[in-house]
Formats: sequence, C-alpha cells, structure tokens
Amino acid sequence: MKKILIYREQLFDLYTNKKLTTFQIADKLGCCQATVWKRLRQFGIRSRLPGTARVNITKNQLEQLYLKQKLSTWRIEKKLNIPRSTIHRKLKEFSVPTRDISDSHIIYQKKNFSGNLLEKAYLIGFRIGDLGVRKQGPNSKTIVVATGSTIKEQIALVNRLFESYGHIWIKEAKYHKINIYVILNQSFDFLLSKEFPAWVETDKSLFFAFLAGFSDAEGTISIFDKRAYYSLGNYDGNLLKLIYCNLNRFGINCKKPTRDNRKGKLNSQGYPYRSNYWSLHVHKKQDLLRLLQELKHYIKHKNKLQSLNSAIVNIQNRNKIFGENGSKPATNQEN
Repeated sequence: MKKILIYREQLFDLYTNKKLTTFQIADKLGCCQATVWKRLRQFGIRSRLPGTARVNITKNQLEQLYLKQKLSTWRIEKKLNIPRSTIHRKLKEFSVPTRDISDSHIIYQKKNFSGNLLEKAYLIGFRIGDLGVRKQGPNSKTIVVATGSTIKEQIALVNRLFESYGHIWIKEAKYHKINIYVILNQSFDFLLSKEFPAWVETDKSLFFAFLAGFSDAEGTISIFDKRAYYSLGNYDGNLLKLIYCNLNRFGINCKKPTRDNRKGKLNSQGYPYRSNYWSLHVHKKQDLLRLLQELKHYIKHKNKLQSLNSAIVNIQNRNKIFGENGSKPATNQEN
C-alpha cells in the first residue's frame, strides 16, 4: 500500500485556517480519519474546541434531516460539512428527540412493503425456494435477503422484485456465479420464516401466486419428447405434499410426490446429502393445461414464462390432433 505523506504546514492550513473537519481532510488527502487525528497529535496542532467551526443550522433544518429524512449524523456531517460532535450537541441544544440505535444506524433509505397479499404470497413462495433471509443483527430492524445463481435471468428477477423497496448489491463470484444482496426494512419480516403460509390455502388466487413464486425458484416447465411437462423438486417433502393436496383440491389432479433416497450418498462434489429429495409432477395434459393457465397470471421469471407459453401451445396443438381426452390409436397413449 502506498504511504500517504502529510506535511505539518498542509495539515495546519486545512484544519486550523480553513476549519475543515477531520473527515473532510481525510477525504481530501486520501487517508482515514484516524490517520488525520494521529498526525494532528504528532505535529502538536491543537484541536479545536467544540463549536469553534462555523455552524449554520436551524432546528427546523435539523429536524427535517434527522427526523423526517432519517439521515444518520454521519450523513448529515457529510451533507452540511459540520462535525458530527457538533450535530450531536445541536440535537441536544434544540431538544430534538434522538432515534434508537437501530434507527440511527440506517444508512440506506428503505420503503415499506406494499401490503398486497398476492405479491406477499408470491414472495414467500420464491423465498422458500431460493432466498436466504436473515436479520442484520438480533435487535436490528434491517432484513437481509441474499441468493446466488449462474443464471442471469434469476438475478434479474430478484433485482426486479425488490428494487423499489431497498438497496441492492450485485457481485460476481467464482465459477460464473452472481451473488445478489438486498437490504430491506422490517416490514419484510414475513420473509424470515420458511414455513408454508396456511393463509394462502384460503383463496385460490393466493395459492397459485405462492406456487408461481415457488415454481420460479424450484420448478421446471419444459417440453420433452414432444410433450409439455411441469415438475417441482425440493428437499422438503412435507411442503410438496401440501402443494399436492391443494392442487387436487383446486381441481388439478396429480400423483403424490415421490422420494429419491439420496440421504447419506455423495454428491458430485464429494459431500453427503443431508436429506432425501422429493419431486412432484403433473403429467396429464388437461390437468397440466389448467395448472399452466393458473400460473400464467403470476409467473415472473422471464425464461419460465416463455417455457410456460410454449407448453400451453404444445398442449393446445396436441388437443387439435388427438382431442382433449383422445389418444394415439395404438399403444402409445397421449394422456
């Protein structure tokens, strides 16, 4: 690391004559604030008394920045070029109520969740399938959402889901993987749980919005051997059983989820699987068509929406040839 040279005359001029704060001097010289303080002591430059720097801030201005805009004292310091210690003194002098520690450390502005139940159901489904969600700290009001993928459309989807609500980082990782991190406020605490939300069973639209989110994360919609198919795969067998029961309840017949007994076996990277893997499939074309038509209202993944539309066309074309309940004449049944 290149050593930063700081001269006494230069530091005296910036700090004593020009009345810059130590943070401003650090920015100007390309070093940290602690280095500026260290050099001030080494050079014997007397520190200014609190309030000797020119301060021009009113109570209304401070309330607007600190209470209404919820800027931290660090950000107010940078915005107004006023030492943070002076801002704290002014808050006390003006009797401005200070925020609690979790509020005062908020750096990025965040927007509350819309409250839309269809959006909420979709997000919970997507979260269970693909998102890691945690609090930033035990007493924090900040919710952190994170995931990674080699599929750019998946990262673009996560970005689109949360970009109006909070701050987002996207970073490239090894092996062509992309990581995305989202900072949200506590109105998104409903994403902390990985449990199936029983309230989505009360309404058909809510259930299929949830299933669309889960399908965008864990589902496969494709055409194989000239036939459309839909499948879900997950390590949570109970969740797939709940989805199976609700599909049948809403008139979409499918077989019970099947289990792949892979627990204890080694994966491709040489690590043992911790649990068995479950799969759910919808095969019959009329049930599949009903399912896809319900999901079409809520699917948001670009690739899967294209696959869904192709699958619907595939079934419609087969219906024209074989009829809705028809089959090929010989032994190869279409249904």
